[in-house]
Amino acid sequence: MPFLYAKTEYRGEDCIEITGFTSETRSLTIPDTIEEMPVRSIGRHAFAARNDLQEISLPPTMKRLCRFAFHNCRNLRKIRLYDSVEDYYDGAVRQCGALSEIELVTDGSSFALMKEMLEGCDHAVSFYLRMPSEDIRLSFPEFALIASENTMARTIQFAYEGGGYAYRQCVRKKEIRFREYDRLFPFMEHDDPSFAAVIAADRLLYPHDLDAAAEERYTAFLRAHAAEALDRFIRDSKIDQVRLITQRGLADEEAVSRALEAASLRKETAICAVLMESGRQLRETKGGPRSSALELDDW
Repeated sequence: MPFLYAKTEYRGEDCIEITGFTSETRSLTIPDTIEEMPVRSIGRHAFAARNDLQEISLPPTMKRLCRFAFHNCRNLRKIRLYDSVEDYYDGAVRQCGALSEIELVTDGSSFALMKEMLEGCDHAVSFYLRMPSEDIRLSFPEFALIASENTMARTIQFAYEGGGYAYRQCVRKKEIRFREYDRLFPFMEHDDPSFAAVIAADRLLYPHDLDAAAEERYTAFLRAHAAEALDRFIRDSKIDQVRLITQRGLADEEAVSRALEAASLRKETAICAVLMESGRQLRETKGGPRSSALELDDW
């Protein structure tokens, strides 16, 4: 087994701490037991500065992520873990600039781990919460802490730039304030329209505690920015978001045709199929002849 590890104790229990990995891999799955003992911890700097890692899956036995466990893994894009993690130390995923999705299995009684991970991640990131009764997906914009010198007062003043800080404050240790999260959207419409499309699609696809006014606002935004939203979702290989826009009729025939060209160039076969079906339905609705849009034979 290519894992490096040490036998240790966690809260009085004999267990295993992972300290490294000797091989290169794009997708890493941490086992739940080694030598018949539970794996409870990822040690300090265990996977720091590894450029091979793109996805990491942690077991439900995991209890502790030590400082800088995955620090500076520049190509890390996704982490799967459980809310069994009780001790999450600062810097565990710091400077993982490509990290865009965190899948968290939780019973919904506590969001402390989600809150801690958000606080240590200032770039844009999406959380996919797998809960017993339903799944929830929420995306959080980037933000920056800006320091400026006030020469008159001889002080350093700090300010947050970007909507990400305000969005993160909607996550508390025991709850997520969905209505507060939704009320921030008008700011994102102007601050970052591209990421606003991500937020809107997530809330429409996973509408937990989504009121009618917020649903209408998200829908209107995607209709007004359908072409740009489709372009982003195609680049990110997000078929569910593309299907959302097409099935709800938020994109016109021109936007669908342009999106199909883009998806074809990127060899996104499944997305092409969704767009072809949408284009066919739009033409049938109009009752017009076959347009110049790509068809299945073209692909």
